[in-house]
Amino acid sequence: MADGEKESPAAPTTYDEAMEALSSLITKRSRGNNSNKGNQFDLLFHYLKILELEDALDDLKIVHVAGTKGKGSTCTFTESILRNCGIRTGLFTSPHLIDVRERFRLDGADISQEKFLSYFWWCFNRLKERTTEDVPMPPLFRFLTLLAFKIFSAEQVDVAILEVGLGGRFDATNVVQKPVVCGIASLGYDHMEILGDTLGKIAGEKAGILKRGIPAFTVQQPEEAMCVLEDKASNLNVDLQVVPPLDVNLLNGQKLGLEGEHQYVNAGLAIALSFTWLKRTGHLELANQDHTDSLPEQFIKGLTAASFQGRAQIVPDQYVDSEKDGDLVFYLDGAHSPESMEICAKWFSGAVKGEHQSDTAKPQVSSSTHQLKKNIMQILLFNCMTVRDPELLLPQLMKTCASQDVYFKKALFAPNMSVYHKVGTHALPSAVPEADLSWQLTLQRVWDNTMQKDKGREAKQVNHVAEEMKDDTGKGGGSHESSSVVFPSLPLAIKWLRDTVRQNQSVRLQVLVTGSLHLVGDVLKLIRK
Repeated sequence: MADGEKESPAAPTTYDEAMEALSSLITKRSRGNNSNKGNQFDLLFHYLKILELEDALDDLKIVHVAGTKGKGSTCTFTESILRNCGIRTGLFTSPHLIDVRERFRLDGADISQEKFLSYFWWCFNRLKERTTEDVPMPPLFRFLTLLAFKIFSAEQVDVAILEVGLGGRFDATNVVQKPVVCGIASLGYDHMEILGDTLGKIAGEKAGILKRGIPAFTVQQPEEAMCVLEDKASNLNVDLQVVPPLDVNLLNGQKLGLEGEHQYVNAGLAIALSFTWLKRTGHLELANQDHTDSLPEQFIKGLTAASFQGRAQIVPDQYVDSEKDGDLVFYLDGAHSPESMEICAKWFSGAVKGEHQSDTAKPQVSSSTHQLKKNIMQILLFNCMTVRDPELLLPQLMKTCASQDVYFKKALFAPNMSVYHKVGTHALPSAVPEADLSWQLTLQRVWDNTMQKDKGREAKQVNHVAEEMKDDTGKGGGSHESSSVVFPSLPLAIKWLRDTVRQNQSVRLQVLVTGSLHLVGDVLKLIRK
């Protein structure tokens, strides 16, 4: 199939049929299995050959970004900047929250269902026909990466921005041999079962995306990680530059499109990547501007207009029927490492305190009198994958919020709705009464133990207010004195929150949803019309 040519599947199919086929590529191996560690990495080159993508991949002008935290935000900022510079963009990120098409963005929008089906079946059928016992069908993420290459090549994007899925050295995106520029966002401890148990080992895996002679940028890193990055870069003759966070004054009084102080670090990296891409691809009218004292208008627009679902996102519940809009508001952030949990806690604390100050500053007229009398409470809705250590996540969250004088009145624990052997909306089962809640009970014990260790203001305040809140779940073992509840399903947890608001009109709930992007995606499905 020639570059730019667009083929349709032989026969029309429904989107659900494509999702069923895609689900067949999900393996049952754990993420720490050897198959993830590179011993089959060379198969990617066979897949490229089968799909006739070898030359097409070399022709793509790629920005490649790895990191522990912030790589998705960096990619989002970079895409928005370049799009606002008039560049036709393709963006590949993971995971998706609601629909797999979120992973493939063309000019800032999810790929259409029609285009997705066309490219999906072209790739899937060709691989199905030509793979063998020695070269089997690729697992899910590798297939999606190959599909991204196909989409971006056929759609003739000017730039393809690729977020590494896991690690770097053996990640499917690292089949790219000739990126225009590489970036490494903030590094920390995550995926240690695969990447190693020290920052040096993790940095070594992330540095695997660096290519000989290709310019690369990173942000300020812990010394152990920076030493490894610099050593790897030196061996490859890579000019690795450390970029500072964006100076807020360069935004001319505007705000970044993504919330949180840490986003200025990601924005600074995105600016360096964008300028370098523009310069190396011949867009000299923008690339040659000095961006230390000012930013091009297109850059400012890109930074302020960027949006990224599930990261520092505030969404009022659109289904609750209460006397006043905003009585149930969800604060969603997919933080799942100790470092990102601290960042999430700071963002949430700042957001709820800012909202409270805004409310109390309003004039006491009749339209706002009811709101001023509200008893505003912070609630935690949490789940994380079993490969995470809740002993690191939950105390970090509680401690950071407490340092900002923000205290959770109740913690809710429920399993995700999404199942990991299917992709798509059909992968959302209804409430399962016999669901295994052992992990959620473990999370609850960690939370309760952390509460018990704090004999001061936090525990007293939480217990005092928790008594005011009616626990009518009838399940999960929580009493009205308890500061935590386990629910058999996520819909039941959401129902409890809605019922609490409906039954007590003096209560306003601010719910932090965190610990897992899968949880965030599931909550978005339940609260959005």
